[in-house]
Amino acid sequence: MINNYIFESLKLNNPKTINEFENVLREISQKIILYALSQTSFFKYAAFYGGTCLRMFHGLNRFSEDLDFQVTSNNYKINLDDCVNKCIYVLDSFGLKAHLHTKSEYDQGEVRRRYIKIAYYDIANEYFSNVSMNKEKLLSIKIEISTIFIAGAKYEMNMLQSPLFSNIYCFDYSSLFARKLNALITRNWRERTKGRDYFDYMFYLSHNVKFNMEYLKNKLQLSLDTDVSTFDLNRIKDLLITKFNDADYDMIKKDIYPFINNDFGFDSFNKEMFLSSIKYLDCE
Repeated sequence: MINNYIFESLKLNNPKTINEFENVLREISQKIILYALSQTSFFKYAAFYGGTCLRMFHGLNRFSEDLDFQVTSNNYKINLDDCVNKCIYVLDSFGLKAHLHTKSEYDQGEVRRRYIKIAYYDIANEYFSNVSMNKEKLLSIKIEISTIFIAGAKYEMNMLQSPLFSNIYCFDYSSLFARKLNALITRNWRERTKGRDYFDYMFYLSHNVKFNMEYLKNKLQLSLDTDVSTFDLNRIKDLLITKFNDADYDMIKKDIYPFINNDFGFDSFNKEMFLSSIKYLDCE
C-alpha cells in the first residue's frame, strides 16, 4: 500500500502520465528531504536557492530537479553525508525506498554534491493500477551545496507546510533573481541550452521582482574574474541583450518542456519577447 501522505499528495496533483508522475513524486520527495534537513543543523550554515526554492516558496510554474544550497558564512560545519543519511532515513519512514549515491569526485572543488536515488516502480504500478515501465528505474535528486561564501545576499526564513511544518532558510526574492541573472550572463552551454534560466527570468519579471545588484556584482566578480565595480543596471542589460540575441529558442523550448504542463503556450517565447523584456528589468 502507498503511504497515506504520498498517496494524498499524488491524488492532489493528479498526474496523468508517467512523466507527470515522476515530476510530482520527485517534488514530494524534495519536500520530505527539506523537512529532514530542517531537523539537523544544516540551515544554521546554508541557505536554499534555485528553481526548486522558487517553485516551493514563490509559485514558479514549472517543476525542478535539484536542491541547491550555498553556505552563508566562511565558518560552516556541515557533514553532508550525515545530513543526507538523515534524509534517507526520513524518506524511508514515508515509505520511499531511497539510497545515497556518491563518488570521491563529488567532494572536489567548490561544490559538494550527493544524489539520492529512489525506487518507485511499486508506487507507480499501484497508483496507475498497472504501469508499463522499467522496474529498475530510479528517481534521482541531486543535493548540491556551494562552499564558497559570497557576500551581499539577503536571506529569509520560509515555512514549509508539507509534509510537516518546518523552517527553511532561503535566499530572499531579490537575491534569488540576482543568482538567476548571473547564470544567464555567465553560463556557457555549447551543446545544450539551459532553457530553465530563460523561463525563470521571465517569471521574475512577471512578478515585478527587483534584483539584488550588490550580490549580482559579487557573483559576477567571481564568475567572470574581471573588475565589475563600474557595472550598473545598463551594463547588466547590455550583457543580457547579447545573450538574448545569441540564444537558440528552439533549444530553450526543448529543455523546458518536460518540466511544465503540456498546455503551456510557447508561441510568444522568442527573441523579440526577451529583448522587449529588458525595459522592465530593475534593481534594488
